[in-house]
Amino acid sequence: MSSTRFAALRAIGFAVVVSSAAAPALAQMSGHDMAAMDHSTAVSSKAQKEIAGVAKATSSLGTSAAATSAGYQPVFGWIPTMGVHWVDRSRMVKDKQSDVTAPDNLMFSRIGGKDSLVGAAWAYFAPVADSTRPHLFDGSPPWHEHQNLAPPGQTLVMLHVWFVPSPDGPFAGTNPNLPFWAAGLDAPDASRMRDAAFSSRVRRASLALSEVIDTAAIFANLESRPAVRAVLVARRDSVRALIPQLLAAEKAKNSAEWDRVAERLAAQWDAMQTAYYDSALTPAGKERMERFVAMLMGQHGER
Repeated sequence: MSSTRFAALRAIGFAVVVSSAAAPALAQMSGHDMAAMDHSTAVSSKAQKEIAGVAKATSSLGTSAAATSAGYQPVFGWIPTMGVHWVDRSRMVKDKQSDVTAPDNLMFSRIGGKDSLVGAAWAYFAPVADSTRPHLFDGSPPWHEHQNLAPPGQTLVMLHVWFVPSPDGPFAGTNPNLPFWAAGLDAPDASRMRDAAFSSRVRRASLALSEVIDTAAIFANLESRPAVRAVLVARRDSVRALIPQLLAAEKAKNSAEWDRVAERLAAQWDAMQTAYYDSALTPAGKERMERFVAMLMGQHGER
């Protein structure tokens, strides 16, 4: 997450276990999206059951009204590849990170035209020198940090879990599928994400899509700069025109055409990214932008 805005699973068994608990979100996915659940970072059967337990425990919080009643409030708006974080601040202390079924963050994103509960997270502030992390899931998946969101001398420590397919696995800090679903598209083929060129294309295309899903999602504070604005307007129009083409390619199961259109989407993001970076007033400002974009594309700094 920035200071300005705060896969799919390998085992078929996990899809079966979780689907009943995360049914509202999963029901809105296509057959292609569900098939993608066979491909990703493997987790143990014990971890699969633990994730299913979280999904079941939070299934009653799948609407904004229910989340609000339970003490959660949205922060930072929709963040591409992460969704909207709904936070219960009262739980954000390290001592309260022992109950895996009581996450202090809920993640919502649009699927099939509906805001859906797509995951959960645990978070707390800790001294920078504190490297000991709570053990919540079998296999001890790595936590990640957001030092820029914490008071001086501290860091914000987080662990995400996805209830929906994620090509980087259920504990990844980001999920590039979210912008595709929000745009009314299927998730990209998770089995191909092992290919570096395809993975890069997908992640860049996801950020291009996010620019038309929510134009304030990435660098809203740069919109007023004329040079940036001119590029964004033209490139976003191009992205909107490419979405029906990508949809047609996926319906036709034409992977070669899908790749061509996705590469054109990625090129739109490349141009927007260049405009953002070129508008930086200081080297430090550009570096902050680069770190944020790298995080959105999956470089989350887990450890």
